[in-house]
Amino acid sequence: MKRMKVAQIPEENWSAATWKGSRREQLRRALRMTVRERLQAADELSEMVRHFQRMRAAGKFKYGG
Repeated sequence: MKRMKVAQIPEENWSAATWKGSRREQLRRALRMTVRERLQAADELSEMVRHFQRMRAAGKFKYGG
């Protein structure tokens, strides 16, 4: 592994480390997505919802409270 000098280490960007910063980063990424990518993401999320519904119906997915 190649060692980096202190002057070469990039400064960390912690702007997304807060709730507000995280939300801004999510919006930035979403705005860069194409229509096709947005539709694919929506389709994948709906499949995940159906998966959790099947788990809940089978008694495998319960609330922690």
